[in-house]
Amino acid sequence: MTFKKNKYVKHILSLFILTSCATGSKNIQNQTFQAQIPQEERVLEEILEYKKFFDSDLNVIQEFLERKELNQDDRRQIKLLKTNYKKILSHKDYVLRLNSGNKYSQELIKFIYDSNLPIKILWEDTSQSALPENLLDYKVNGFCSSLYEDAINSILRNMNNDEGSTLVIYSDQYQDIAQNIISYSTQIWAIPYTASNFQDYAAEILGVRSSNKRFEKISSLNPNQKLQFNPRPRKDLKEIILLVDPKNYKAMIPALRYHGGNNFKYFNFISALEEVDDPLQLLDYEDSYIPISTYASKKIGSRDIKSLEGFLTESVLQDWLLVQLLDQSGSKSTYVRGSTGSIFYRSNSCSRREIPLQKITSKLFSD
Repeated sequence: MTFKKNKYVKHILSLFILTSCATGSKNIQNQTFQAQIPQEERVLEEILEYKKFFDSDLNVIQEFLERKELNQDDRRQIKLLKTNYKKILSHKDYVLRLNSGNKYSQELIKFIYDSNLPIKILWEDTSQSALPENLLDYKVNGFCSSLYEDAINSILRNMNNDEGSTLVIYSDQYQDIAQNIISYSTQIWAIPYTASNFQDYAAEILGVRSSNKRFEKISSLNPNQKLQFNPRPRKDLKEIILLVDPKNYKAMIPALRYHGGNNFKYFNFISALEEVDDPLQLLDYEDSYIPISTYASKKIGSRDIKSLEGFLTESVLQDWLLVQLLDQSGSKSTYVRGSTGSIFYRSNSCSRREIPLQKITSKLFSD
């Protein structure tokens, strides 16, 4: 993710906080904080993202409220936005309590700077941490479930429920997730990926190899007769969920398509994004589905995201920071288009997240 503002100031700020942490200081605050002014008036869509906060945003919100063409629902949502923005901008005592060994310190400092809010970090030596080591597979404070759990729920909501029609292919590290999917329905079955040759593996699990063997037996009955034959993949299978190493997606999907054509619907787990450098590499997954936020797909389409490496981790951090701000400012329950998905923030409760399942096509890059 690219951070375009005053890189020098951010670098000095990062060094200041991290150096203080290393020398044993517990309470750290950005004493040089100054309210920034946006270079140009922001649009309502940017303000709705709840990532940066400026006093001038309230003027933009008010202008929309004065529009006569707004329907009742839109007017109610924008009024809620104005109420929450006032609360967030007026709150002057934001505090984040983090373990002094937190490995996400630098990323958080960048997001804090960009937020334009006076946020204080208290570094504490404690075995408990507000942020787990693995931000993807474990629930972070303030959310009802982990990013991985929400990604699986996104796939499950869009699955076919026909008996035996869904196959899960999984690598060892995703065995627990595969088991959770199987427990969702007795109609789902799973097999581990243990081969080294994607083509052979795909031919085997899709039934193409057995189709070839049947043809060979038939042909052997009359070797002088030439028969027209095209190997056919199994017909009972309709969907394939892939839970494999990020590096294996590129080879696995083409192999499955080679033997199965367009007979199947492919669901990629969100891990498919974890080792993608250039977003254009997502076209290797073309016509397959993946849980990805509307925010992310829009940023990809507008070329605002140059690399997806580390993007998921940074997205979880951004949304975690957002929930802390909403909580501490006393904001009202609301819906936010977060970095990881649609976030339904509820005061005095955990926030629920929904990740849309999106089809990867070339249109994604044509915005």
